[in-house]
Amino acid sequence: MEMTEALVATIDKFVFTVPSDRRYSTDDCWVQTAGHLARIGLTDFRQQSAGDVAFVECKPVGILLKVGDELANIETIKAALCVPSPLSGTVVAVNEALNERPELVNEDPYGQGWLVALRPANPADVDNLLDPAAYFALMKDKAEAERAKR
Repeated sequence: MEMTEALVATIDKFVFTVPSDRRYSTDDCWVQTAGHLARIGLTDFRQQSAGDVAFVECKPVGILLKVGDELANIETIKAALCVPSPLSGTVVAVNEALNERPELVNEDPYGQGWLVALRPANPADVDNLLDPAAYFALMKDKAEAERAKR
């Protein structure tokens, strides 16, 4: 998948990208819609902050999620992450490639590293998520706060 335009921030030695063709949650997930489906994954910032992904377990196809419900569990060398769903809807696809290659979340977070596809309960809910510029500002604040802790 070709990357569209993106906002890019360099903080310390880290470079973070925020593609302009999707929406974002305050929990550092991205949502890209196509027709009646929404593909969801971790942002570049979240995957870099979390560390090398060792294991991904997504909710199964057919399950109905509400905003904030656990969408996936991700284990990294640093921590275990609970990924909250940015939308309400039914899981219609799970990225099976992550079973064999969980590192795709790190290598290609906006492409092959996607987690699940949902059929949103209300497609208009996507409009309640952050636009790329708003998420970019939030992400820079989070990255600066993390840098200040080091």
